[in-house]
Amino acid sequence: FTTWCAACDWNVDPQGPGDRKRGLEGARRRIAQRYGGRLFDELSAESSTGDGGRRTGRTVSGLLAYAMALAVHGLTLVLAAIGLLGVIRGWGGLGMVFGLFLLALAWSLRPRLNRLSDDDRVLLRGDAPELYALVDEVAAAMGTRGVDAVVVDVDANASVSHLGLRKRLLTLGLPLWEVLSPQQRIALLGHELGHFTNGDTRHGMVVGTAFRSLNTWLYYVRPMPNPNVIQAITNLACVPLRLLITGVMALLDLLTARAAQRGEYLADTAAARAGSTEGAVGLMDR
Repeated sequence: FTTWCAACDWNVDPQGPGDRKRGLEGARRRIAQRYGGRLFDELSAESSTGDGGRRTGRTVSGLLAYAMALAVHGLTLVLAAIGLLGVIRGWGGLGMVFGLFLLALAWSLRPRLNRLSDDDRVLLRGDAPELYALVDEVAAAMGTRGVDAVVVDVDANASVSHLGLRKRLLTLGLPLWEVLSPQQRIALLGHELGHFTNGDTRHGMVVGTAFRSLNTWLYYVRPMPNPNVIQAITNLACVPLRLLITGVMALLDLLTARAAQRGEYLADTAAARAGSTEGAVGLMDR
């Protein structure tokens, strides 16, 4: 486990100069560092004036992110259309094989909504009525509605996400839940449910599924390890496409980073509103 000093913040960010991330991860880290302090000062000023930083309207960067995400999905649609045309016109020949390949590629790149798997440990309302009652009470305090399903797992974490088009899912990691006091649990629920009110486009349906499609593209063009001559040539040929995909993802990250970090700060504020400042700080320490 990483150790740090809570009094002086020594080693609170343990990544040293020798561990600097490269590529997309490095770009994400630099963007986060650039926005973090600036956003904290901005939201603190808004809180002091009574605004509380709760603006959730569309921004120019948010609209550009949506446009880029739609372009990514548009490319998938174009591949599907060309593949379908190839199957129809090239029936029985090589054109049909090429068309089927494009259709399979488009199918793998399609926007996929979240759904429960058979391995998920799901608690429905009848299984945990008191937990759902607490979630509903906290949600009402946040000015939003509760969740449609709760999943418990073995991670020391918690999260919220969308199921399908309209349903909401809360995931609670039992190792985290069990070490929290009742007030800290309320703060945790306030933080997670607060994400539904903050307009974080990165985890929305359009932009979130575009990130998934781009990650799938990146998976397809990743370099093959220990290549032979043919594979080395293929790796080299994929470099421009890999750089293009990484660049698009970095730009999409840049456009959504501010909203994502703003959403985290506002979720922390929601945790304090729901479970008190003491409960929210205790939750962070745990």
